[in-house]
Amino acid sequence: MALTGVVEQKIMPDANTHKHYEAYVKNVQDFLIAEKELKRTINRALKTGKTQTVEIQTKLYALLYSTFSESRFMKVILTPYGFEQTEVDEILKQPSNLEKWLKCLELAFRKFNQTKKGSEIPNKKLELSRIIEAYVLTPSILRNKIAHGQLTVALNSKNTSLNYTITGKIQALDFVEISKWFVINKSLCDILEELIESPNKGHFNNYYTRFQLLESFISRTKKWTTETKMGTNKMKKRPPQRLI
Repeated sequence: MALTGVVEQKIMPDANTHKHYEAYVKNVQDFLIAEKELKRTINRALKTGKTQTVEIQTKLYALLYSTFSESRFMKVILTPYGFEQTEVDEILKQPSNLEKWLKCLELAFRKFNQTKKGSEIPNKKLELSRIIEAYVLTPSILRNKIAHGQLTVALNSKNTSLNYTITGKIQALDFVEISKWFVINKSLCDILEELIESPNKGHFNNYYTRFQLLESFISRTKKWTTETKMGTNKMKKRPPQRLI
């Protein structure tokens, strides 16, 4: 239901950037195809007990996730009829990946009707920023290490000593956990896109339903791991059937 008296902002970024948006639409589609194929590869390796293949492919899966996340983010901020070009530029000039996401969140809520309850915007920003930090920042740190040649053992930022904390996190990467990151990221970006493109209609009508579904998924899958997946009937090896 539309809000009476509310006029949605309909401003495109610079016309030259629309082709960039279309490029990221294609990139995101292909990332999702790649994700599906890599999941199949890892599942086959799990079923056949190829532990080394699982370990290596899981690290590549983590790398794929973070590059997908970057592509999905660019699609979000270039959403047609969303940010003005000056806002896109302001987001992209931020010095870190996390700061880009948080600036996007800040600018998106500027579009949200300021007549809302006083606590509504701060609470929503806090809810979403926590998810961004947990499911965008942390994976991106591991991605940076892997992308810079530290596939198994991580070093500090100056490459002068070993980083045992990050090394432990790389070695603990879990296939099922990363697959959850993809689902969470897609839901988060859907929320952001709607907030940017339709702050006082789509966002107003759908935010709490979307957010509750996202929170429910995070809570419901909290204990899901590759180990628990291997205990499911789908992954258990079945004895060969005798031909009669």
